[in-house]
Amino acid sequence: MYSKRKILVCALVAGLLFTFAACKKNNSVAVTIVAKSEVAINDYSDFTVSIQDLRTEKTTEYKLNSEGKYEVMLDKASYTISISGKVGGASYYGVVENRSITQKETLEITLTNTMTQQGGLIFKQLFFNGETNSGQMMHPDQYIILYNNTDNVVYADGITFSSSMHSTPIGEDVFTKELPDYVVAQQFYAIPGNGTQYPVQPGGQIVIARTAIDHSKNYENAVDLSGADFEIYEPDMPSDFGTDIDNPDVPNLKIIFTYYGIFNMHPRGFQSHFLFRPDKDWKTFLAENRFEFKDNKGQTRFTYKVPTALIMDGIETGMEGMVKTKALPPSVDKGMSKVTGCHRQEVITRKELSGKKLQDTNNSTVDCVRTKGQQSFPKKKSQSAAVFYMQASKPTDRVYTEAECNELWIGSGKNNFSGR
Repeated sequence: MYSKRKILVCALVAGLLFTFAACKKNNSVAVTIVAKSEVAINDYSDFTVSIQDLRTEKTTEYKLNSEGKYEVMLDKASYTISISGKVGGASYYGVVENRSITQKETLEITLTNTMTQQGGLIFKQLFFNGETNSGQMMHPDQYIILYNNTDNVVYADGITFSSSMHSTPIGEDVFTKELPDYVVAQQFYAIPGNGTQYPVQPGGQIVIARTAIDHSKNYENAVDLSGADFEIYEPDMPSDFGTDIDNPDVPNLKIIFTYYGIFNMHPRGFQSHFLFRPDKDWKTFLAENRFEFKDNKGQTRFTYKVPTALIMDGIETGMEGMVKTKALPPSVDKGMSKVTGCHRQEVITRKELSGKKLQDTNNSTVDCVRTKGQQSFPKKKSQSAAVFYMQASKPTDRVYTEAECNELWIGSGKNNFSGR
């Protein structure tokens, strides 16, 4: 009797193990990854394929064979799969994002040369995350630092700050279809000047403040930006955002276009940011790069797209656990810099190398670090003693809820303004 019972138990265990193994086997499929390039590459053996499981965000890396292939067994799930490598000094990269793997397949990934426009300014630091003041989430002291990473004087005149229309937490959309040749943008804010008015020396930087006042006068975790080099002043912002403050000692960026009617850097980094210089006068550039699309209500809207060839630098941004697709092409940023949440005083900072150089490999995953605590830029001695920190109703003074921070854009989205 005991022997029969033991045999029955063993049989049940064996059956369960077989069933489990069969299920596990059925849940995995064979995927052949193949690199494709318009440029002849004779040997791919130094190229790396990276596979990110979007369920866990865990990434594993493998080497392609000389023919540019790699075979792997993957669980049925969604993945982001990329290939990167160098040949003859040129860097190549290709990616397929948010790909659902459900059956055996051959996945071809097209590689592109990741060289971008050289000789301009790059991002040194981005602070969009905001902070908590008196228990309230807000971001009054957002700022951007641009840096001359070259050995020559760079004139900042005309360099334009822009952000993507696409939001990284959502899948492919009408905006990502323009990649990699164009980036569809939501705003253009240009440094003024006559072409030689604002020289930046090698190793020099420019600080652009959302509002160039001493925010620490009113908020305990905010900083002093009254000494910024430029600020964003919007006298015509939508009335539901109050009124903006202008520091008369700090030059204003020129507002070329803003889709939402107000400057926008999402505190969770949902939209990515880039720098470019138009190759024509603004009237011609806007006419040639107008981009029309249908919104969620089926209404025709318009914004503008930027040729990737004009982009001098960009940083892909997002939030951990909320990324589906990239907004920038790999030629601008192969990687991504993420924050952990909104209003946590997290800053995206580019790594420093020796000799006043910053790391710039067009991969912000390795070029940048996430630091804690924003910088202060107090008023310069040459500036007047006027009081710029008066209490006023301005957009960055608004208190935000967690639900609002999860929205794809912080604002009303009612307006289209251009040519201001």
